[in-house]
Amino acid sequence: MKTPRERVITALQHKEPDRVPVDLGGHESSGIHCLALKRLLRYLGLDEEVRICDPIQLLGEVPESLLKKFNVDVINIGRTISPTGLTENDVKFREYRLLNETFYIPEDIDIFVGEDGRDYMRAWFATDPEKRKTVVAVRPPSTLFFEPYPFYTPLKDVKSASEIKELPLHPWLTEYSKEQLDLLRKNAKWLYENTDYALLGRGFASLFEITIYLLGHVTWAKCLRSNRGVIERLVDLLLEHNKEQLKKFLNAVGEYVQIVVFGGEDLGSQIGPNINPKDWRELYKPALKELVDLIKKSGCYALIHSCGSIKPFIEDFIEIGIDAWNPVQISARNMDPRELKREFGDEITFWGGGCDTQHVLPHATPEKVKQHVKELVTIFKEGGGFVFCQVHNIEADAPPENIVAMYEAVNKAGVY
Repeated sequence: MKTPRERVITALQHKEPDRVPVDLGGHESSGIHCLALKRLLRYLGLDEEVRICDPIQLLGEVPESLLKKFNVDVINIGRTISPTGLTENDVKFREYRLLNETFYIPEDIDIFVGEDGRDYMRAWFATDPEKRKTVVAVRPPSTLFFEPYPFYTPLKDVKSASEIKELPLHPWLTEYSKEQLDLLRKNAKWLYENTDYALLGRGFASLFEITIYLLGHVTWAKCLRSNRGVIERLVDLLLEHNKEQLKKFLNAVGEYVQIVVFGGEDLGSQIGPNINPKDWRELYKPALKELVDLIKKSGCYALIHSCGSIKPFIEDFIEIGIDAWNPVQISARNMDPRELKREFGDEITFWGGGCDTQHVLPHATPEKVKQHVKELVTIFKEGGGFVFCQVHNIEADAPPENIVAMYEAVNKAGVY
């Protein structure tokens, strides 16, 4: 029997391990909403507090009890609960209330209630003390996650590339402080030496999707057609920023981490690409290749997150050295699992596609969930090149019995 780390690496090498490796909560697009996690723990009779590990999406940190119950093989080097090399003095938590439930959130996540009753979040991710005071996200009382605030398009009025002197604040623009890197290294080293999980870390955020968020869809589309210098300037700044942060990250933890995830690079929607592939190849692909090259030179596997109907881009991913792709949105147009596996299964690992989270996981019966997962696992597992997780995160409305059914199915159908 292989260890979890060996199992994941074998799958990434397009060989068949003893069973399909499983990811739950290894990164920000394979996780579980804190409410769904709380209900799942109650359903299983487990009385455990839930910590929030992603303050925007309000994802919960998966406890060791579930890692073991569901045979999870991958963990994130930022985790703060067992197994972890961090102590209570390294990361402190405080209570956070969501829909009459109590959760725990890191103390440095600065959230306050406004006069309108909404929760506002300041720029906890900035290293500059003044910038940390900026409000960047909001959550109305009845909603389940934070949204950018104000509608975050700080460059929507830009007319020329020369106007863009620096990158604006954005939660995706990671700025690693020395203290953060020291903690990541401490934890990664401990996890590498004291567990046999495959270790995953987040290298950088985005090149493509963030240019749309910063410019706004309308301005971005106009620039794409008649003012490409603006997009080129942004991509240059983003490449410079991401290279700097990625180098810091790899220098700190590259010797311990096996997989580096990056994105969102959501190149597709439900019905097709968000950008003409020709335009993406000209404007974004060369910069993305530089970042992937850095990951590969460190000896790590490169995992891209890209949602939607993106079949026209998969050959490009393979060409620039990307090893694995998440979330494999099988419900989108032209994303038939059999076709994807047949056409690309020998050259890229499918890190996802194991269960549809739009229609099946939240709404089907447990038996239908099991049948659905069995069919998908059977398709994707042949010849290796498959790490199981659901399509994107498990959302708050997923019934706990369906979540349990999903993992029972993969652990049965995933045996080679």
